[in-house]
Amino acid sequence: MTLQHKNWLTGIAAAGLLVCFAAQAVFSMKDKSVTVDEITYIAAGYYHLRTGDFHYNMTNPPLMKIVAALPLLLSNPKLPEVGSDPDDWDAIEEWQYARRFLYDNRVDADRMLFAARLPIVALGVVLGVLVFVWTRELYGRNSGLLALFLYAFSPNILAHTRLATQDLGVALFVFSASYFFWRYTMRHQFASLFASAALVGCGILTKTTAGFAAPIFGVYYLAGALASSDFGIDARFPWVARLGADQVRKQQLLTAAWIGVIFGGVILAVVNLGYGFQGSLSGIPLVPSAFERSILFQLRLSSFGGVFFAGDIYEKSLWFIIFPTILLKTPLPTLLLTAVAAVRVAIRRRAREGEILIAAAIGVFIGLFVLFNNLGTILRYVLPICPFAFVLVGRLATEDLPHRFATKAAGCALALWYLAGTLSVSPHYLAYFNELAGGPANGHKVLAESNLDWGQDLKGLKTYMTENGIDRIALGYFGSADADYYGIDYTYLPSVGLKPKKAGQRWWYEIDPDQIGDKPRPTGRIAVSVALIQGPRWLGRLFEPTYGWLRDYEPIETIGHTIHIYDIPQDPRGRP
Repeated sequence: MTLQHKNWLTGIAAAGLLVCFAAQAVFSMKDKSVTVDEITYIAAGYYHLRTGDFHYNMTNPPLMKIVAALPLLLSNPKLPEVGSDPDDWDAIEEWQYARRFLYDNRVDADRMLFAARLPIVALGVVLGVLVFVWTRELYGRNSGLLALFLYAFSPNILAHTRLATQDLGVALFVFSASYFFWRYTMRHQFASLFASAALVGCGILTKTTAGFAAPIFGVYYLAGALASSDFGIDARFPWVARLGADQVRKQQLLTAAWIGVIFGGVILAVVNLGYGFQGSLSGIPLVPSAFERSILFQLRLSSFGGVFFAGDIYEKSLWFIIFPTILLKTPLPTLLLTAVAAVRVAIRRRAREGEILIAAAIGVFIGLFVLFNNLGTILRYVLPICPFAFVLVGRLATEDLPHRFATKAAGCALALWYLAGTLSVSPHYLAYFNELAGGPANGHKVLAESNLDWGQDLKGLKTYMTENGIDRIALGYFGSADADYYGIDYTYLPSVGLKPKKAGQRWWYEIDPDQIGDKPRPTGRIAVSVALIQGPRWLGRLFEPTYGWLRDYEPIETIGHTIHIYDIPQDPRGRP
């Protein structure tokens, strides 16, 4: 078989994997209602596009919000009236505005939601292409296909590829910036250097954690310089060539300084471009005021404690929590293959430059979320490490491993295991947990929040009610979707995001937790989001006494692993 024929077959195989990836993401969208964060991001993105104002919803920078909202320009939904300055709104007012935008509009809500998610799928395909390309450049065609296979059927990547949120975007920008930075250090192409800097800027315009690229590249540059005397020296920079051959370390330091200057200048330009060159709030030159506010918000968020883990609510976060989160939310074949690949690198005792960068990316992301452990309980925050791990695993396709037949058989078994795990959880990718956690059915016992329940299964509840002839149900819901929009007739139970039905019932933000007394427990057929049963870390005092007792009951049905259906006996003494 000729080289051209092999390349042709490889291209077809890669395209087929990308089509499978996109199809899984797109076709699973129709089963999922809007998630907690999506509703505000979509409204904010469209608001930015229509008004040019970036002071509404500064939870994260605006780039991915705008990307998600671009398709909405075709259907031209109406922006709700703004009664006050969005710069003064709190999170509740932002959420109320977003809910009016999505559900009180001339354009159908699900139509807008589907359209806003499509650009994220497109970016997911781009990230898959880059995973394939980088792995192929490092190790060859077969390795590229192995890495792309892992990417295309990753439940965690799929979970966030079909949501109009920030997480897939920051993974794309950090990974692509790393790829081009590696290309620069290997080939000294200024185009790659500027592309890497611009992509870091785009990442920071998506989520401030993209700034983690700076320590990643720093660790990579330092490790490369220590491993090779000529690594990182670019004599085209001013004054570098003037230093003698015996001043290698000074040449490396000066080159690194010039790289830092270029990165700083390009990132500042990209960030200001992303904010329309709007002025500073505090007088810091070239830093847009909305970006300053976004950073301050993130700093406040990082000081917020509390976490649900393994059935208990901890008032303070646990420094190690990111490790069991990764361990329980990542498919075991991925963990095993990554461990084998890392061991093979260690055995060889000399990693390639690309492998040094991959190790730096994984280590820095995990290390920083150990440091900022208040945020480290959520897998999507470290989603950028996934594509790096897939590239590293790709090297196994080129290894001349011992016991070749047995190794290939084991590899095929792991691939089938991996594939079966993803297909079995479809379309509930967000609720994926591996066998160590007991699978998705046991996920609610170990981790909370967007690791599992982000309010995405209200649409599934309506399907369940229709299929079982249930006209009305008592409902406690955590999320942002509108039950009335889906035609769910419900008796209101204390909820987050569910509209009260009668006078005297209140939205969650109207309830004072200190004034909650003992209330009669609901009986009969009830549906409750698992996030409420767990007790959200930011509303634990409100919902722990309200739904904590349900942990003594086994649900008779579960919707998408996130909404439990119970049949509670009329006599409280019938409790287990």
